Amino acid sequence: MVTTVQGEAVLRQLSSLGHATNLELHAALAESMPTLSLPSVHRITARMVERGQVGLGPSDGRTVVLDARAETHDHFVCAACGGIVDLELSPAVISAIQEQLGQHLVRDGITIRGRCETCRRSEDHPKKE
Repeated sequence: MVTTVQGEAVLRQLSSLGHATNLELHAALAESMPTLSLPSVHRITARMVERGQVGLGPSDGRTVVLDARAETHDHFVCAACGGIVDLELSPAVISAIQEQLGQHLVRDGITIRGRCETCRRSEDHPKKE
């Protein structure tokens, strides 16, 4: 339960972005909330994660990525630009993965990496110098 003006603003911004780091949230809120410090954003989001209001998204292991959706779900991450998109893998896909592995999956979210459409298009049409 968010009770502060700053907490409400952080949650609203994360909901708007879908996925963001604390640094991205701080930058997005800097103009409208110039007194909101980066350490405050860290504390606010840590409490939100602890309370189950937001989740943790896929990350590179160096940066925490916050996810507006707290429930378990899957992601696509662009290997070129780092963009993150929520996925809804069907039960048939999950069953096929389990069958191929011969294991029962404990659902903690699956991350698929590749190149997003924007990055693929820019590779297909390199800039001329």
